[in-house]
Amino acid sequence: SRTTLPIEILINVCWLKLFLFLNAVLRPLAPHHVSSPPRRGGFDTMPGAWPWIVSLQLPTITGHKHSCGGSLVSARWILTAAHCFSNKRNLPHWRAVIGASKLSSLGPEVHVRFIKQVVIHEDYKPPQEANDIALMELDQPVKCSDYIQPACMPNATTDVDKFNDCFISGWGVLRDIVTVASDVMREAKVNRFAPALCNSSNWYNGAVEPNTICAGYAEGGVDSCQGDSGGPLMCKENESQPFWVIGTTSWGKGCGEAHHPGVYTSTQSFHEWIEKHIGPIDTVTPTTAAALQAPQGAQDLKGSKDTVATFFKLLQKLLHHTKKGKN
Repeated sequence: SRTTLPIEILINVCWLKLFLFLNAVLRPLAPHHVSSPPRRGGFDTMPGAWPWIVSLQLPTITGHKHSCGGSLVSARWILTAAHCFSNKRNLPHWRAVIGASKLSSLGPEVHVRFIKQVVIHEDYKPPQEANDIALMELDQPVKCSDYIQPACMPNATTDVDKFNDCFISGWGVLRDIVTVASDVMREAKVNRFAPALCNSSNWYNGAVEPNTICAGYAEGGVDSCQGDSGGPLMCKENESQPFWVIGTTSWGKGCGEAHHPGVYTSTQSFHEWIEKHIGPIDTVTPTTAAALQAPQGAQDLKGSKDTVATFFKLLQKLLHHTKKGKN
């Protein structure tokens, strides 16, 4: 007789990208990302280019308005910045828009969810910028698709220092003198800076806290800005590797000022805190059956020993259950 597979195994097939270093699985609609020359405000993204980025929106008289960005880290949880919720009310009426590119035109691929709860880091004490990190739980899980995928998150053993091909993306304003968010998601390539340089006297002069990352350009001109808060700093090692969300947008002096790059909360530094609240990131099991077909480009699988080992552990589970069902 036919064996029924446990739902957690079937679900993990959809979210197998957590185990595979496969660009086509991680970004199904952007398998070959080509860097463009940076310019102020970046450039428009293609739909599905960054499938883990979320628009967090406030309720207004005329409807919901983009306020902050975030990163989908599981079917129910979004990682963002704590300062997004300073003096903000009506949290149950906030909404998260997942899988979107143009906010004024949400297609059928987009999921809209409301907020069940917000968990702000217990040591975040505004106006200080330290521990500027928060989690939002959605009222319902999302289903993965070409447009919706969870972010790869570094743990304590991930060598993030080798990830130097970095991008930022979101719906933030294009200049700090503008108050209206961009309708279309935009992206820009940025450079990472050593903490010592970022804290030097003619840069931030010691104001940058530990557990943060500086990224932008020494000459300015390209940066995150208002409305990008909570959104991801995404980096990878080379073309064959996936992007990792190594930071969340926290603060900066102005937008695009010389010697004042964006400052991002290090997600690796808060990996234990994240897992304390949502469970192990690589075992969270969303409720979906949307992507059970073999991923495109699977023949190009490349990965580290640890990644492949994790994959085979999952495969062992599957085979063990199948064998047990035949007995």
